[in-house]
Amino acid sequence: MRPSQLKKFQEQQAKFAKGIGKRVERITTLWQTIQTNKTSTHGELDELVLEAHKLAGTATTLGFVDLGERGRDIEVLLKPSLEGQENPWPNTDMDALIATIDDVARIEPKRPEDLTYGEVTLLHEQGRTKQLVYVLADDLSNTQEMVEQLQYLEYDVLSFDATDDLKEALSKEAPSVLIVDINECDLLSKVTKVWRKNSGIPLVVLSSTECWKSRLLAAKAGAFAFFHKPIEYDDILSVLDSLWETHNAQYRVLIVEDEQILAEHYSIVLQGAGMKTLIVDDPEHLLDELGEFSPDLVLMDLYMPNCSGVEAASVIRQHSSHTNVPIVYLSGETDLKLQMKALQVGADDFLTKPINDLHLTQAVSIRAKRFRQLSALMDRDSLTGLLNHSNLKVALDRELSRARRHKSPLSFVMIDIDHFKSVNDRYGHPVGDKVIKGVARLLNYRFRKTDTCARYGGEEFALILPDTPADIALRLIDEFRITFAKTPFSNGPDTFYATLSAGVATFPEFDSIESIIEAADSSLYMAKEKGRNRVVTHVELDANKKNHA
Repeated sequence: MRPSQLKKFQEQQAKFAKGIGKRVERITTLWQTIQTNKTSTHGELDELVLEAHKLAGTATTLGFVDLGERGRDIEVLLKPSLEGQENPWPNTDMDALIATIDDVARIEPKRPEDLTYGEVTLLHEQGRTKQLVYVLADDLSNTQEMVEQLQYLEYDVLSFDATDDLKEALSKEAPSVLIVDINECDLLSKVTKVWRKNSGIPLVVLSSTECWKSRLLAAKAGAFAFFHKPIEYDDILSVLDSLWETHNAQYRVLIVEDEQILAEHYSIVLQGAGMKTLIVDDPEHLLDELGEFSPDLVLMDLYMPNCSGVEAASVIRQHSSHTNVPIVYLSGETDLKLQMKALQVGADDFLTKPINDLHLTQAVSIRAKRFRQLSALMDRDSLTGLLNHSNLKVALDRELSRARRHKSPLSFVMIDIDHFKSVNDRYGHPVGDKVIKGVARLLNYRFRKTDTCARYGGEEFALILPDTPADIALRLIDEFRITFAKTPFSNGPDTFYATLSAGVATFPEFDSIESIIEAADSSLYMAKEKGRNRVVTHVELDANKKNHA
């Protein structure tokens, strides 16, 4: 474990250890009640099995392995009684388990380094928000235009014309991607001596030939992508977009678990892997949190007081807006028949407690990624990958509700490419599509994960900026406008530039979907009237109306 994880894990162990006495006392008291009052014990029996189940999952996860096994033994012994197959008394095995549970509770937990938890990548500890790109070429003048394109999009680019220099740079810092421009295959052979397939650094090859031999050599070298020169830089940027999305995806996981300390542990592990989490300890609040948090996956305990995981999943599936969100049970239940029965209700998978930290993060990220991909096909614009028009309104409604609840500002931005018809008329629609994708790409790079970018239609875009007042939004959008105006676009040998205009409206001045969209659109119209290539806020719009009143 990394130092930050180790500290949090030790804090959780200490917190759990303080409450062990009460847990053991509760289990012992419940068993004594069952033995004393043999005519009416169903409620106590239910509670005892639940307490043992929670003890088994939480104790084992936090390193109290012996205590966890004792909880599991109690649960297994009492389940036949709970299902009406046999009476819980007399039960000498249970008596023996209860008699020794206090002694087992005193056994020291395993140290974190002795557990089987795998190393989890802490994305937030990497400390770098930009992608670092290394470019190697025999002749760096051949890559100058590409490097400038990447730098305009705020990539950090380092160029090399010798593999020895590349080797030294690789030893100091690993880039997000390595691009090699080759005229002769010898350079690729030299690269493979200083770069390894298993380094985790994707290799992109640009080649002057596209014969089978060249492509095969690149494939054998472990190239992630291969391009024949002269290249369309938009194709390279699309590859980098894909890598960026893979490396920076912040999946949202809703954890439904009544055992608070266990929920906190899962939350810390998933957050350590770069995910965003929210804990719900009472299923009664589940639907509200689903609507506001919009998770990529629900991680849910199977056994909870007042409501089982199966019942909670049934309620979730009653709502059409939550039909596709993955539900994964995380439980100590090992009976395959019961697992399959639970999955029939609408859940997608079953993970068994205790679970290795690395296994948990991998299982969650794989399912969340698949959900994102499927959602993108339905909810996103096919050209840009941004949210489409109808889903923008859903997102805006959600963010406005959150802003009202927290009494925080929210800015909504309408953006339009200036003279876009002229671009299409002069260069053709394929080049116009490049410009549209250029705006989308820059939106993704320049704004936060908590911001929402969308293609409103045609050459129009929209942006939702939570917790952002009008003056801050104005500065951010103006910086975005200036950067875009400096971004070159190619049409064969020709290079051209485009500009854009934007209008900003802010909550609480406008507190409905209709009013804030109308105000932003009116501000955009005013920016167009004033000469384009500028940003206008509703404040300037209102002042202009008063002057003409």
